Amino acid sequence: MIAEGKITVYLGTEVRIESNRVSMVSQFLKGRSANEALALFPMIYALCAHAHCAAARLALGFGKADLRMVLAENAREHLLRILMGWRLEKQPLFPAAPIMAFVPEMAKEIEQGRENIVASDLEDFLKTHVFGCSTADFLEMDSLKWMNDAETGVAFFLRDLLGKGWQSLGNVQPSLLPNLPLTNIAEQMQVPAYCDQPTWENKCYETGPFARQFMHQCVTKIVETYGAGLLARLMARLVELAQIPQQMCTAKPLEMLAGLGVIETARGRLFHYAEQQDGVIKDYRILAPTEWNFHPSGVAAQALAGLAGEEARAMVSAIDPCVDFELKAA
Repeated sequence: MIAEGKITVYLGTEVRIESNRVSMVSQFLKGRSANEALALFPMIYALCAHAHCAAARLALGFGKADLRMVLAENAREHLLRILMGWRLEKQPLFPAAPIMAFVPEMAKEIEQGRENIVASDLEDFLKTHVFGCSTADFLEMDSLKWMNDAETGVAFFLRDLLGKGWQSLGNVQPSLLPNLPLTNIAEQMQVPAYCDQPTWENKCYETGPFARQFMHQCVTKIVETYGAGLLARLMARLVELAQIPQQMCTAKPLEMLAGLGVIETARGRLFHYAEQQDGVIKDYRILAPTEWNFHPSGVAAQALAGLAGEEARAMVSAIDPCVDFELKAA
């Protein structure tokens, strides 16, 4: 497995973000066949391996990518983030074992044409441990009323957050990653430095659950009441999680022109760019969500300004980098 590096955040009135993430994937894959490269991705990436494999399939010209495995992985990653970071008196909010089973169970049930079983299991888990109601009912509710009334550990945690006065932490003007022209982003990704600190039309953007769910009524209610801060981002994660069981039942294979693969992962939009010549890889580039969200001028740098200690840690976890991070006083 290739070391994925670490992000260091220097806190203060002005935040400085440094990353030692140096992509070695390009050099590692050069000269290999597409089949060899695809077989290596699960060993290269500890997180979101199925999302990387799906993006690689598209970029390397395999034609289609199965989104059901990506959705199962996204559900697992959202639930693990909640389990590890949303705590009340250091007690877990729900059991871990079912969460870790969603991805292997999806692989098994796809082979037997019964992938809807995993969607049903996820729905039952979310109803019991997260929402206290069906996902469909949650998505139609007033999110503030749900927070006040639901009898789940997740709702208790959010009420505790309100009690601390943390709901508006990191409130910044949203700058959400739009749909980018694929030809243009492929051209940009051919420049190695672009994948380290991406911008679009000279502007930094945010990607991830908050960007994708910003217009959902459960999120807009929070933004209107408390701003685009910590609580809004936590609610966006819940909204996205609630949508996954239905998406599992309706997902169709994703197709794209060879050379570029784009997949929406739990942490945001993932891009893979591949150039092949004479049956082998000539160039390969990956642009991960963390490079958008933890850009030196991006959403994390803005949202963390003036925060410290546990408040800063909660905000970083809500934006959710795909690598380890360290907080330091400037």
